[in-house]
Amino acid sequence: AASSGTGFFVSSSGHIVSNFHVIDGCSKVKLVYNDKEIDTETLAVDKINDLAILKVNIKPKKVYAVSTEDVKLLEDEDVIVAGYPLGKNISEAIKASSGTITALAGVGDNYSEFQTDAALNSGNSGGPILDKKGNVIGVAVSKIQAEGVEGFNFGIKSSVLRIFANANNIKLLPQNNRSMNKDQLRELITNATVYLDCWMTGKKLKEMLAENQNSKKAFYSQF
Repeated sequence: AASSGTGFFVSSSGHIVSNFHVIDGCSKVKLVYNDKEIDTETLAVDKINDLAILKVNIKPKKVYAVSTEDVKLLEDEDVIVAGYPLGKNISEAIKASSGTITALAGVGDNYSEFQTDAALNSGNSGGPILDKKGNVIGVAVSKIQAEGVEGFNFGIKSSVLRIFANANNIKLLPQNNRSMNKDQLRELITNATVYLDCWMTGKKLKEMLAENQNSKKAFYSQF
């Protein structure tokens, strides 16, 4: 295992969404679910928008609904980012942070993305950004890493995810219209968000480390 990322279930048939850069260069991708490592199959990738759809042969306990509406600037409610920042360097427990929507475009006026001040770190990539109703409003994708820069974190908009899922015949759940309490959100986040391990050959790992000094991949610290 060379690097890690996050994914989340979007169907009861075992379809998982993540970032393309999380699985890029991997000879295989394994998810950790209920303390078991399970091989995944890559069904589709969108390199432009940095998305990927994976499949596992299990029935998840919980599945995320995807919002039918894109985010608005300074939403009335905080958004929640769930995932596995810094991989197993800190712990294997899922982590969550909250914040607001601070811009409706990403770097270079990329309107397929939005900006949030909710904390994102290496390993969060591919994880869900959700509202208090438990709807995925975005997919965590990147942050600006520079001295003195904070809160410049980005997500892929739900409309982009819905187009990608529909194009690959993934039937998404209806949007939730009622707010969830903390226990319901905790159960959803814990059971519908997964840890992803990217396995590489030594040759491929050396190539990626040599060629991609600015890679978004969350390589394990020993590399």
